[in-house]
Amino acid sequence: MDFILMTEGDTPPGLTHQHRYRELIEEVLLAERVGFDAFGSSEQHVAIGTASISAPEVLYPYLMALTNRIRFIHLVTLLPTRINHALRVAERIATEDILSNGRVELGTGRGNTTLALRAFEVDPTENKAQWREGIELIRRAFLDDPFSFVGEHYKIPPRSLVPKPLQGPYPPISAAAGSPSSVETAASMGIGAIMGGFFLGFDLVENMLKLYDETLAATTHPYPITPRKMVLISGGMHCAETTALAREQAEPLFDMVRLATDAFERLSKLSKDYAYMGAVKDVDFDDEEYMFERSQGFIVGDPERCIAHVQRYADMGVEALVLRVDSLPHDQLMRSIELFGKYVIPRFKHPRNVVRPADDVLADIRAARPAHQEALRRFQAGHDLKNAVEAVR
Repeated sequence: MDFILMTEGDTPPGLTHQHRYRELIEEVLLAERVGFDAFGSSEQHVAIGTASISAPEVLYPYLMALTNRIRFIHLVTLLPTRINHALRVAERIATEDILSNGRVELGTGRGNTTLALRAFEVDPTENKAQWREGIELIRRAFLDDPFSFVGEHYKIPPRSLVPKPLQGPYPPISAAAGSPSSVETAASMGIGAIMGGFFLGFDLVENMLKLYDETLAATTHPYPITPRKMVLISGGMHCAETTALAREQAEPLFDMVRLATDAFERLSKLSKDYAYMGAVKDVDFDDEEYMFERSQGFIVGDPERCIAHVQRYADMGVEALVLRVDSLPHDQLMRSIELFGKYVIPRFKHPRNVVRPADDVLADIRAARPAHQEALRRFQAGHDLKNAVEAVR
């Protein structure tokens, strides 16, 4: 399983965006040191009281120059034509791929806030079709030389993409998938799915994972596929020395969640393509036990509690967890990243290298003794028989 650190650069009142960005850089550098596989941010425009990263394509190259191993995934690049022309996205991703030496991935979406969609004059009844055409145009630009495209929203005459990406056949592509129909669409297109359960529980996510596998296997794919099953922990991950402390420190995350889900409910009324987002109105955000343990929106606790949560996803066949680490004081975020990298990630990356408690090792040694004694007895019996035969000879 891969572990992807996600932050949107939430900046509290009284702090400057400049200061928050400098903190964010420290968090990403720490994440690389302690073993996270990738870093990602969404592309949020004109956000109020929450995310501050509106230009990840500018932020990422700066971070790429400061890092060596960690990958960068756009979570997500918006593909309505009025926000990002798909051909410009292909050019930017190819450039980032070269600058990072093949460490970039493209997550895509169509927008999930009315603030951004209205600011860019995006029609919510058309942006799904624009997103789908955008994916096809990007793949053609990466694969074909020259490429061309004729559709409802794009009409590109034969051209050659400059520059070309480093990764072959092209950098991995995925899509935000919050509903079963979105998961089915991503799988049928042969791209990865970034799934979230809108705090509706683990069963929904598990069913979406199964649907992805079934649809991917049942579909013919004309393009090289980049399948990847990612689950977004949208409420947040927070690891502390004790579960009680982690929960106490994570309380402010509920304000961020309420703000985000309020936007979902408003968006659900604008188009049938967003209707599924209205299900969040049934979530009881005041039920702390449900939210932390059963909503599927959080991984909060001490390292052992976090390990138990991650194991649940591993058992489902999740290939990557997108862990939002945000909306808390910088020192708490740094400690959370450190603890998660130090104690949680190794359990799933290098389990044999994790030092076990001495009592557990001794218990296993004692349990193995009878089998060892039986093996000795059989060996000795065989040895005695061999000696007896040789003596007769």
